[in-house]
Amino acid sequence: MNLVSGRVFYGWWIVVLGSLIQVVGGGILYQSFTVFFLPLKRDLGVSSAAISLLYGAARLEGGLEGPVVGYLIDRLGARTIIIIGASMAGVGLILLATVNSYLSFFLIYIFIVSLGYNAGFFHPASAAVTKWFIRHRGLGLSILGASMCVGGMIMAPLLSHIILSFGWRTGAVISGLIILIVALPAALPIHRSPEVLGLSPDGRPPREDHPEDPQKERHQIADVDFTVREALGTVNYWLLMAGITLRLLVTVALNTHFIPILVWKGMNEATAAYLVSLFALCTIFTTLLIGWMGDRLSKPLLCSAGILPMILTLVGLIFSKESAILYSLPIGLSIIMGTMPLNWAIIGDFFGRRSYATLRGIMGIFYGVATFVSPIYAGWIFDLTGSYSIVLLTFAIVLAIAAIFFAWLRPPTYKRPFF
Repeated sequence: MNLVSGRVFYGWWIVVLGSLIQVVGGGILYQSFTVFFLPLKRDLGVSSAAISLLYGAARLEGGLEGPVVGYLIDRLGARTIIIIGASMAGVGLILLATVNSYLSFFLIYIFIVSLGYNAGFFHPASAAVTKWFIRHRGLGLSILGASMCVGGMIMAPLLSHIILSFGWRTGAVISGLIILIVALPAALPIHRSPEVLGLSPDGRPPREDHPEDPQKERHQIADVDFTVREALGTVNYWLLMAGITLRLLVTVALNTHFIPILVWKGMNEATAAYLVSLFALCTIFTTLLIGWMGDRLSKPLLCSAGILPMILTLVGLIFSKESAILYSLPIGLSIIMGTMPLNWAIIGDFFGRRSYATLRGIMGIFYGVATFVSPIYAGWIFDLTGSYSIVLLTFAIVLAIAAIFFAWLRPPTYKRPFF
């Protein structure tokens, strides 16, 4: 770790605090909320498509709010947005325990819980890490991403036990309390940038503008500084957005339907919850390894290569009848999810720190729409056919296109917009 005046560089404390927030927020509301899927379906008496609508609408809401939230993060700082978002998510989860209808659940979940989660967790935390790091941005964001998996590894079996023993309402209340108790205090020491403390990114002097050995430095990132308009005027931004959108279209749907897919393939519900934990455990290692590699190799190529095992997994789930294939789902999903922090790091690498949150928020409009449709599509096809085969085949094709887009990505070489 970098040292400043004999102490650990404060940016690493930003990573630690952001990771703690992700353990509870991402661990509950992203990694583990699939354990609520079947209990909600039974208790509310609705279809798989109706439950999928909750997850899809949450992603759409996150996408639509993305540009506004990104702008506010860039202007107000990550700490303010985290406090607001965590408060909404925690209180909203507690309120869910009082509902008695699908409509009331939908309104609270989308307009309080999801609004708070989408605004106040990974988006501002990743923006803070991006502000504090340049050379070690891939590793910093990967630690942040891995922390969500730590949360999932802990929360999935815990919430599954609570829900199966005491009901989903008790699980919702406990989840809300955990978020409030942990996330709010952790947000307070998060400073918006190293400059406010008289430091520089990575805790080191700025890089030389003209390194002596360009070949040696080809995978190290300079602190570029695109405006929003300049970034939107590059093909690179839109190609990156397309790759991220297609990847999220599949991974969000698979995360939502993780347990239902395993149950469809013959696994019981309680055992499937432990595979959620296995998925989270594997993702910790893949995220940290791929993040470390991303600071040394080409991030776009790593993102492309990381998609390929998931394609093979989806094909295997369609055609194989061996029970062992079920374990390929958490493993394949953990590899592609391990590339997720690199997706966000590329935005900072290509376009800089100043408008990072806004640029990511604009992307949210597109991947928000995609992730709204995909879980509903998966639930709708299952309701019609009683099978996920068509869904998995569709997702394999989508991922193949995403892999091609990432392989084509190159850093922008100019800042003049084309419009």
